[in-house]
Amino acid sequence: MISTETAAAGGHRTTLSAVARAAGVSIGTASKVVNGRTGVGPETRQRVQEVIGELGYVSIGERQQSSLNRGEISVELLLDSKDIANPYISTFLQGVMDAAGTFDVGVTLRNLSGVERRDPVRWAQKLARAGRSGVIELTSAYSANRAKALRAVGLQMVLVDPIDVPRTSIPSIGATNWQGAYSATRHLLDLGHERIAYIGGPEGAACDIARAHGWAAAMAEAGIMVDATSVPRAGYTFQHGLAAGTELLRSADRPTAIFAGSDVSATGVLEAARRAGLSVPEDLSVVGFDDTHIASISTPPLTAVHQPIADIGRAALSTLLRLARGEVLVTKRIELSTELVVRASSARPPKKIRPAADSAPENGAP
Repeated sequence: MISTETAAAGGHRTTLSAVARAAGVSIGTASKVVNGRTGVGPETRQRVQEVIGELGYVSIGERQQSSLNRGEISVELLLDSKDIANPYISTFLQGVMDAAGTFDVGVTLRNLSGVERRDPVRWAQKLARAGRSGVIELTSAYSANRAKALRAVGLQMVLVDPIDVPRTSIPSIGATNWQGAYSATRHLLDLGHERIAYIGGPEGAACDIARAHGWAAAMAEAGIMVDATSVPRAGYTFQHGLAAGTELLRSADRPTAIFAGSDVSATGVLEAARRAGLSVPEDLSVVGFDDTHIASISTPPLTAVHQPIADIGRAALSTLLRLARGEVLVTKRIELSTELVVRASSARPPKKIRPAADSAPENGAP
């Protein structure tokens, strides 16, 4: 069982003495309020309770009792429920659950949007009192208020592929996005492509910015200047790949290859090519990123940058448990290696570039 004494290591847990100082009472008086004992006036009790709420204090006894009642270590995993169908999420969860089985840890999934609507101090106190050892946040924007509230109750946080730039104070885990995108683009260049477009992901996402710059760097090395800030961006979705792919294929100088920032977006590009009467890879090469299961079962099978998503999930949980034990990490940022997996969706560019046919929307899609 992870000691709740050491769970605060590396953070700034609110102590009973801090509560006493803020309330202007002795530690003994504060302790009586925390433990529900008598001998404290109603006004003093209320003042101490207000300070407990403001500072986010949770006693060690409360957390120990909750852990004893549960009989296991438990962690909270936050993700956006609207992304749950993305194969990246299911692969990541597989890794987390594998590690949870190894370490005998309970994992509670929570919708991030619901947490964002709550007061962070009350939320953190509830987690601590429920016996959580820490929180993993998946592909979310960093919240200083959530991080501060968790530190106050002595809980740790690990970020996975955060939307914004990882904070040096918070452990984060991801993949070598720049290198993966560079390798994918280099592959297409080596095949002879020059008109290579990139379809991005969420606006401002750090992982996608790195991928766009990897693409731009490879293109620049080949003497082809592109603008990494002007690529089409939206979510890593089929719909975005379809819409952006359709637009690119309608252009007068349409690309002979499209590199998409995710496998899901790449399948949207495959559909855009089909509707435009183009064959993959004879008329258009398509490369994805993630190498989830849909890459191998798409038609044709998708060339993709493999990132070890399940391993990222395992690393996230093991890192959180190490922090909860009070261990000091050598580095706060972990990036797992990517590699290109070549399949049937990429080939040499056609000798003659056929114009794309005008495609009518199907089922209300672009």
